[in-house]
Amino acid sequence: MKSLVGRVLAYDFNGNTLFEMTNRVLIRRSVSQDGLRSIKAQLLPMAVCALLACILCACHDARRESFYAALADAKRDGAIDRGWISDMLPGSSHTIHELHENSPSLTWCAFEFLPSDSASLRSRLNTGGVALSAVKRVPDPGKSWWPAVLIGSLDTRKIHASGFDLYEITEPETASTKDALLFVIDWDKGRGFFYRIPIS
Repeated sequence: MKSLVGRVLAYDFNGNTLFEMTNRVLIRRSVSQDGLRSIKAQLLPMAVCALLACILCACHDARRESFYAALADAKRDGAIDRGWISDMLPGSSHTIHELHENSPSLTWCAFEFLPSDSASLRSRLNTGGVALSAVKRVPDPGKSWWPAVLIGSLDTRKIHASGFDLYEITEPETASTKDALLFVIDWDKGRGFFYRIPIS
């Protein structure tokens, strides 16, 4: 604060000082307003950063991951009823990793099963499987259990070279919408992956 202060003096008829008034308070008030502006200027970037952090957290929270030791655990949790895990998985399925996103409705799932318990899944995939048409690219779920060969643009030759058979089927989601499911299965080792995406 500046030390210069304006003064107004009032004297009586004998020259005695009756009172002295300064504008010190006004100067302080002015400095206080400037300080408030300065604080607002400093807080604005912080507020913007906090807002961006909240948005990023909200985006991150849009995905939810679950793990089930056995298919029965997934059923009890309602993961199949809610469509996060396909009802096509073999009954012996275990070590099930599932990640889903609600908007848009996407699902990534990894599972293992007994190779001897594959007849039902084979039958349904061989009946409904078609050449890749709806799923040509898979976004990275950012999980170590999801294979790199199934990230980005799909290369069927690389997928087959990794020991997988590839299937794409469609299922009704509602009366007017469908889901495309990409299944990638290693029948000999009893492991599989599927990716679900809505299609119009």
